[in-house]
Amino acid sequence: MILSVLAPLALMAAPTQAESGPSFACSTANTPIEKTICADPNLSALDREMAQLFGIAKQSAFGAGPSNQLAVQRTALQGMRDCAAAPRPSLPAAACLAQRYAVRNQELAIAALISAPNTALPILRRGDPAFAPILEAVQLWSEAPLHANWAAPERARSRNRIATLLQPYLTALQTEEHQSFGNAILQTTGQDGITIRAIGDVFRSDQHFAAFLNVLGPYLDEPKLADMPRMLPCAAIVRHPKLLNATGPVFGSTMDNFVIGNDCGDSLPPLPALEALRTKLFRSWPECDGTIRYAIYRGFNRDIDQARLGFAPHVTSKTLPTRKGVSRAETSAVARDLATYYVTHLHRAPAAATAMAHDALTQILEDAHSCN
Repeated sequence: MILSVLAPLALMAAPTQAESGPSFACSTANTPIEKTICADPNLSALDREMAQLFGIAKQSAFGAGPSNQLAVQRTALQGMRDCAAAPRPSLPAAACLAQRYAVRNQELAIAALISAPNTALPILRRGDPAFAPILEAVQLWSEAPLHANWAAPERARSRNRIATLLQPYLTALQTEEHQSFGNAILQTTGQDGITIRAIGDVFRSDQHFAAFLNVLGPYLDEPKLADMPRMLPCAAIVRHPKLLNATGPVFGSTMDNFVIGNDCGDSLPPLPALEALRTKLFRSWPECDGTIRYAIYRGFNRDIDQARLGFAPHVTSKTLPTRKGVSRAETSAVARDLATYYVTHLHRAPAAATAMAHDALTQILEDAHSCN
C-alpha cells in the first residue's frame, strides 16, 4: 500500500500478498520506506490493515458510488514517504511510519465502521480508547431505523449496550467540576426542548442522542497521538440526519474547536468546486474578535456538510448573497456541481436538485464572513 501513489495496486487495495507481509510485494520493494515496512512485522500488519480498510471506505457513505477517500489516501501515502525525507534521532522512519499508519487507519476505520463494524471496532479501540465507546454507541444507534422505539423488546440488547457505553461520560459530566458547563447545557431546556439528566434520556429521540454527543468532545481524555481523528462516521449521519447536530457549535466559545467532527468530506463523493469555495471563504474571512468566532466557524462548516448531504433548509430568496472576492462565475460553478451531485448520488429530479443547490449555496454564503 506504500507503493507509488500512481500504482494501481496501492490505490485499489488489492488482496494482501501474504499474511506475514504488507499489502505489496516485498520482492519488488526498492525504496527505503518499502524496505522498512517489509523488515518490520508490525508495520507490515498495519499496511495490510490499511489496505483492507481502504477497500471498504472507498465506497461512499451514501452506500453507492465513490467516496473522496482516494484523494485522502494519496495524501496519506505521500506523508508516509516523507518519513524517509528527513529522519530524526527522536523519530526514526519506522516510528514515523507507525504513527502515520495509526492515524490513517483510525480515519479509515471510522469511515468503515457502519458497513463493517466487526473489522473497524477493534482498530478503533486500540487507536483511541477514550473515544471508541462513543463510536460503538453511534454504530449501534445507526443500526436502528429512523425514529426507532428504543423501548421495544427487540432493541433491549442494543439499548443496554449503548447505555453501558455512555454512562461513564454522563457520570463524569455530572461529578467532575471542570465538566460542569457541559452538564449545565444538557440540563437546561433550550428552544429545542431537550434535556439530558439520566442516561435513559438519550433514547427519547435522535435529537436527544445527538445533544448528548455534542457536549462530550472537550472533556474526552487526550488521544495517544495528537493527530488522532475524533469524528462521527458520515454513514451514520446519512441514516440518522439529526446526528449532524452532534457536530455543530454548542458552547459559544473556543471549546467549540473540540466538539466532535464528522468525516463527510472524506466519506462522501468529491465536490471539488464546493471545497474550493469553502477554502476561499475561510482564507478571506475578516478577523473576528472574541471566542464566539469559533462557534461561527463550526456553524459554517456545518453548512458545508449540509450541502454535501443534501440537508440544507429551504430558503425563499431567489438571489444568492455576494461575498467579497467570490465571483458569480464561481458560485454558478458550485451550484451546477451541487445540482449534478444531487441528481447522481441522491437521485433527485433535475429541477429539485437545482433548487437544493440554491438552498445550500445561499446558506453557505449567508453565514460566511460573519463575526457574530
